[in-house]
Amino acid sequence: MFYLKVCMKNIAKEPVEIDSRKFYIGLAIALGLHLLLISLPIALWLDVALFKSWSVELARQGLANFYTVVNSDYPPGYLYVLWLLAKIYQLFDPTFSHTDGVLLMALIKLPSVLADIGSALVIAQILKLYTTRDRAYRAALIYAFNPLMIFVSAIWGQVDGVIVLLMLCAFYLIQQNQVIRAGILIAAMLVVKPQGIFFAPFLVLSQWFRQAWWKWGAIALGGATTIWLIIFPFFGVDRFDSNNLSNLSLNSFLYFIYKPFLSLYYLLQGTANFYSFGSVNAFNIWIWSNWQSDYATFLGISYRVIGLGLLGILMMWLTIFLYHQRHFSAHCVAIVTMLVGFFVLPTRMHERYILYSLAFFAITIAIIPLFKWLYWAFTFTGSINVGYVYLNYNHGELFNMIPEILRYSITYITSVLNVILLAGLLIYSIRLQILLGNNISVKNMAVKNEL
Repeated sequence: MFYLKVCMKNIAKEPVEIDSRKFYIGLAIALGLHLLLISLPIALWLDVALFKSWSVELARQGLANFYTVVNSDYPPGYLYVLWLLAKIYQLFDPTFSHTDGVLLMALIKLPSVLADIGSALVIAQILKLYTTRDRAYRAALIYAFNPLMIFVSAIWGQVDGVIVLLMLCAFYLIQQNQVIRAGILIAAMLVVKPQGIFFAPFLVLSQWFRQAWWKWGAIALGGATTIWLIIFPFFGVDRFDSNNLSNLSLNSFLYFIYKPFLSLYYLLQGTANFYSFGSVNAFNIWIWSNWQSDYATFLGISYRVIGLGLLGILMMWLTIFLYHQRHFSAHCVAIVTMLVGFFVLPTRMHERYILYSLAFFAITIAIIPLFKWLYWAFTFTGSINVGYVYLNYNHGELFNMIPEILRYSITYITSVLNVILLAGLLIYSIRLQILLGNNISVKNMAVKNEL
C-alpha cells in the first residue's frame, strides 16, 4: 500500500498529460487490484460475518420479516443490496450450505469496490467543469488508488465507499443547482447508512441564501416520500391489505403512513444508544474516553453535549464562510472541513469515518494543490486508525504483543495529529475570509499555492 501511495504521488507530479484513454486504463488497473484483493480469504471477520448472515436471512425470510428474526442495526436501504447479493449467490448455492467460502465474501465486498471506482468517475466529472481534463483525471486516479479506501472496501469489507459515492453524486447535483434532487438523494442516504447525515448540513449551509422557500418544501416532501417508499417493505407491509383499502379507517390509514417512520426512528435510536461512547475506536478528541459512556459529565455537561456544541460552533463558522465565499473552491474547502469536523469533534464516532472526507480532498487538490498534504496526512492517520482496529479484532494475539505504552502512544499521537490537521483547515478558511476583505478570492489563492 505504501508503494501505491508513492506511485500516486509521482503521478500527481508527472508532466505527461493524462487523456481519456490513460484515465480509463488507470481505472481498469484500480478495479483489477480491488477484484484481486476481494478474491483473497481476508476480511474483518466480525463485520463480514454479519453481512453474510443478514444477506442469507433476507433471502430466506424476505424483507418484511427481516427485523423480526434478525438483530440488525442497519437501516433498510443497504439491506436491498444484501438481499440482491444473496439471491445472486443462491444461484450457485441454492441451500446456502457453503457460505463460509470465498464467493459470498467476494460478493459482499463487490458493491463497495464498484462504488470506489464509480466515485473516481464522479470526481472526474465534477472537476471537468472547473479545471482541465488532465487535472480532473489525476485527482480521480489519486482517489482510485488511495490505500485507505482500497483497504476498507477490498480487504476489511465495509460499505463506507457506497456512502462516499452517494455524497459525491449529491455534491455534483448541488454544483449543477439541482438542489431538490440533491436533497432527495441525501434523504435516501440516511436510510442506506446513517452516516449520510454528515453531508446534509452542507446542502443547507451552502444553499439557504440561494434557493426559493418552496424548494425546501419540495425537498422535505420528496425526501420524506423517498424514505417512506424505501422502508415500507420492511416496516409497513404487516398492516397493508391492498384488497381492503376502501374500508380503511382514518386511524388505520394514518397508522399505515407513520408506522414505517416510527419503526425507523426506533431502529436508529437503538443504534445510536448502542454506541453511546465517547469514541468507538476513533482517534479524535474523545480517544481518552474510548468505549466509555458519553453521558459522563465535565463541569456538569455531558461529553455528548460538549461534542455537539463544538460541532455546532464549526457549523456556525462554515455558515459565515459559505455566505461570503460563494464559489466552487469555497465549497471544496467547506465540505472537507465539515466532514473532518464530524470525525474529530462529536462523540460516538467510529475509526473509519475520516475516509468520508478523502474523495472531497481529492477534488480540492485539483483546485488548491496545497491540500495534497492534507489529503495524504489524513490518509496516513486514517490508515493507522483503521489498521490498529483491524489488527486488534482480527489478530488479537499479535496486537497484544505490542507493548501497551506503544499502543497508547500511537492512539494519542495520531489523535492529536488529527486535531492539529482540523485546526489547520480552520485556519486556512479563516485566512481566506480575511483575504476576502482585500478582494483576493479563493481561486486566486489556489494559483498562488500552486506557484
